[in-house]
Amino acid sequence: MSPTTVLFVGGGSIGHIAPSIAVARSLKERLPEARMHFVVSTRPDDAAFVERAGFPVTPFDAPRLSWNMLWKFALSTRRAGALLRQLKPDVVFSKGGYVSVPVCHAAHALGIPIVLHESDAVSGWANWIVSRWAVAICRGFETEKKHPKHVFTGTPVREDMTTGSRQRGLLATHLSRMRPVLLVVGGSQGALALNRAVAHALPELLEFCEIIHLTGKGKETVAGNPPGYWQCPFAIEEYPHLFATADLALSRAGATTLMELAAVGLPAILVPLEGVAHDHQRRNAEAAVESGGCILLEQERLSASLVPTVRHLIEAADSRRIMGNAIRTLHRPEAARQIAEVIARQLA
Repeated sequence: MSPTTVLFVGGGSIGHIAPSIAVARSLKERLPEARMHFVVSTRPDDAAFVERAGFPVTPFDAPRLSWNMLWKFALSTRRAGALLRQLKPDVVFSKGGYVSVPVCHAAHALGIPIVLHESDAVSGWANWIVSRWAVAICRGFETEKKHPKHVFTGTPVREDMTTGSRQRGLLATHLSRMRPVLLVVGGSQGALALNRAVAHALPELLEFCEIIHLTGKGKETVAGNPPGYWQCPFAIEEYPHLFATADLALSRAGATTLMELAAVGLPAILVPLEGVAHDHQRRNAEAAVESGGCILLEQERLSASLVPTVRHLIEAADSRRIMGNAIRTLHRPEAARQIAEVIARQLA
């Protein structure tokens, strides 16, 4: 009898992959003999991230939503079916992103149960489609609208997020921490509008804070590292230590990043990315603001409001402390275990 196999699918950003790795590790603790296999996008960062975590991975070329995607989707669904017949998964866990749609369509056609995780406060197109085939939908945010398939689990974060070391963060960045530290993070693919606004305001910002800036690959907007400023395109091993070093974050409102901020209790100024996937980042930001741990800053007001908003919170240590405690309420430490239980029920 072949061992149980769970297929994890999702990609296009690390935000789709990091939570799945946390779930896979939790499931492995529960079912040590089970095999885990990941299917991700063809972005090199996706496969590299999974390989570092120690799981086998297959990059899969899937079409994004577009006017000519129908014939491409048919071809990718056929290839997905061949991959599934080769791997023989007992259940598919879908984290979303365009790569998940053809794989889940093929899984549904083959009668393989699908468990979906929706991190965002509102579903994008890919998860909206996959939800039609899923037997269970794990939610990252609580919703007033109840559905028989829905299970509120929260969103898993990488296990080491809460064990970051400020000392190691300072060693990595060479910052003095003589002033409070602002962490700027736009997600694994970076955020040019955020980067450009920080670059423009950098002389003023450095008057009252130091800055750790995760820019995204090829999206650096500041030449070199001026005193009090440290930038890096992408961090993996240092990532939790950078969060532990910061006093305040300036961030997009991707669900995974939000939950990482919540896990470490880091108050944030959120600038939602506009015009993507049913405006899900705005909905995420609005839900986070309700917790009391974040402030929402509109992108069109970024150039005018960035410096005064950051200055206000940098100088208000008591407010940051209250916000830090408030944002922690969004974190669900048992999210990975609860999702693993949902998957395990499909294997019983």
